Amino acid sequence: MSAWSVPVHRCSLRVDPVFEPLVVAGRLFVTGAFVDYEPGSTLTYGELAMGIVVKQRGARRYGAATPLIWVDNEQSLRGGRALWNLPKEMARFELDRNPPGGGFSGAAWDERGRLLGKARFELLPGLPRRVRLPFSLPDLYSMQGQVGETKDSFSTSLRLLRGSWSIPNSSPLAALGLAGQKPLLSFWMRDFALTLPAATPMAHR
Repeated sequence: MSAWSVPVHRCSLRVDPVFEPLVVAGRLFVTGAFVDYEPGSTLTYGELAMGIVVKQRGARRYGAATPLIWVDNEQSLRGGRALWNLPKEMARFELDRNPPGGGFSGAAWDERGRLLGKARFELLPGLPRRVRLPFSLPDLYSMQGQVGETKDSFSTSLRLLRGSWSIPNSSPLAALGLAGQKPLLSFWMRDFALTLPAATPMAHR
């Protein structure tokens, strides 16, 4: 995963109207991740997910929305749309957890064969092998015009990496304004456990 601080004028992607991007000093915050769900998970598949840090419109609730996401598993696509209203699309992935020199690399192509993006993550010598974040940013979802969230359970430890991304101008990811932008930081969740129930509109609680 990588995180960027992007000048707001560079981003042409619009989030759902129930949200507004969190803007600080003229910049918004974007995340991008290649994920490899391995055996032991409910489903095994690859994923490319792009997030934007948002604020609920008219409220003081902050979190991460996922306006762009691709998977290579039909069940994941259908479940993502039904349970979290995620705009999942199908893609083909090449994920390598042991590239030359260590680290991780990923690439994804949509159903038309268009390259969505590539990323290469390299290990950084001299940095702690494992770090833990003192907080987590909740995922927020748009549920029939209302904001929904989940009571998830998540645990992991992180390893800091050097990340570089290549995003063609023809890719939907280009609308995030990431061209020429270096990530603020990149990290590797080599082992993580996530339990994610269906999203529930907050007004229904």
